[in-house]
Amino acid sequence: MNRPTLRDVAERAGVSVSAVSYALNENSDFPLAERTRARIRRIAREIGYVPNSLARSLRQRAARLIGVILDKPLTYPRYAAIAEGLSEGVADEGYQLMFLATRDHQAGVDAVRGGQLDGLVFVGHDDHAVPDDLARAVAEHEIPFGAIDCGHAVGDVPYSTVDFDYAHGVHLVIEHLVAEGVQTVHYVRPEIVSHAERVREQAMFHELAARPDVAIHVLQTAITSESLAEIESSREDTGYRRDLARRVDALLEKSRTAPADTAFVCSWGADVETVFATARSRDPQYRVVGLAAGALDPAQWDGLSSADLPLVEGGRVCARLVVATARDGSAPDHLLLAPTLVG
Repeated sequence: MNRPTLRDVAERAGVSVSAVSYALNENSDFPLAERTRARIRRIAREIGYVPNSLARSLRQRAARLIGVILDKPLTYPRYAAIAEGLSEGVADEGYQLMFLATRDHQAGVDAVRGGQLDGLVFVGHDDHAVPDDLARAVAEHEIPFGAIDCGHAVGDVPYSTVDFDYAHGVHLVIEHLVAEGVQTVHYVRPEIVSHAERVREQAMFHELAARPDVAIHVLQTAITSESLAEIESSREDTGYRRDLARRVDALLEKSRTAPADTAFVCSWGADVETVFATARSRDPQYRVVGLAAGALDPAQWDGLSSADLPLVEGGRVCARLVVATARDGSAPDHLLLAPTLVG
């Protein structure tokens, strides 16, 4: 059975969630009738409500904190880089960062409204965009808020967004390969259909349609949303890399294209190492490019390149936008950051 929440108390008492938050906060000076305060506290005791750990830990803190909602492990280099940028960005402005319980969005909203946090950042991934309930609360209460890696939002979105220009990364890669004389591109991509994958695939076919002398072949990996969740929960690759190596090897076994004229473009940086090792074991003239940075350093490996996403810079910029809204009331901004070609 789920533990009672602020919303449960509010529904029993017939008041708003914010009224419950004020009534249960010993340090709140919000004008609330003593009879209402006492009734809310009695109902909270009756249903067994216990303040969440975020509220307890923040109760005695001063503000100048920006909360971060992230449901991916920081052991992943991508999210560690974004977190590094967020930390640097808030520190540059004299603030600090605090990671919140990922599923308890209301706790973050309440912490901002109660003065315990100055703003919030939501870090997306794949098609995990800002949840509707969080977006509504941000708009309703005018909470200083920023979303990173949730797609490029424009127009009436009432908060700042920072995303990466995946299409430009594809353009840089294809331009580079064509200049190197590549005539065949094997596009290695997962079966996951996400915002980034859609943009990359559309850009890939657009770029190559303008170059009819370059052939493209799509090599799908075995990664689906379900298998990715399994890998993340077990923290093991569950044989995925071996399977990817077999797929690349089987493709090259049947290939009739010259290695010097052939390149592999990996949508995921995590696939680059396996593809590079497998292809180069057959012939060192194969080129491999990642549309995001992988484990291998292109400077150390001839024939390896990557379109590096500005993850740290993205986090840093997003943090500064949220702080600017919290401190100065600055209007939200929507930024699309371009990758750079390395190698």
